This record gives sequence, structure tokens and C-alpha cells, in this order.
Amino acid sequence: MSLWTAIGAIALISFAFKAIGPAVLGGRELPVRARSVIALVAPALLAGFLVTGLAGPAWSAVDLTLLAGLATVVVLRHHRASMPVTLVGAVAVTALLRLWFS
Repeated sequence: MSLWTAIGAIALISFAFKAIGPAVLGGRELPVRARSVIALVAPALLAGFLVTGLAGPAWSAVDLTLLAGLATVVVLRHHRASMPVTLVGAVAVTALLRLWFS
């Protein structure tokens, strides 16, 4: 539950920054370096939440079927599959492996 609370808090803070930014800056542009850092904050946080949720505390609950599903996402997106196809493929691989190993 605390993971979802953290995700919600990050989302609210992100929305607040996006709403306050234009009011504070007026019509001025942010420097390119600042824009690139801001653009990378959300993916970095999402990756951190994903690794923490996937591995569990102290990496004690690693689910190999879930790792295979994530690897499927990487492969399908690399080959430019659409997002619905990618999601269905990842779910199918994960489900089939769980059936196979249970």
C-alpha cells in the first residue's frame, strides 16, 4: 500500500510543478539542461518503483516469471510493437510460465 501512496504523491507533486511552472516563469523558457533533467525524473522514479516492487525487500522475492514478462516488453517494444500488443504479449508470457512452473 505504501508503494501506491508514494506513486500518488509523486504524481500530485509532478502535476503541481507543471501547473506552477508557467505561472512562475511567465513566458520565459527553461534552460535546455533543466528541461532535460525534468523530462528524465518521471522515468527514473518509475524505474525505481518497478525494481523495488519486482524484487521485494532485500531482493528476496524475485519472481522469474515476472522478469520474463518484462523482458518480453523490452523485446516487443524494441521491435516497435504497439502498446496493446506488447501488454498482451507480456501478460501471456507471464501467465504461460506461471502455468508451466506451478
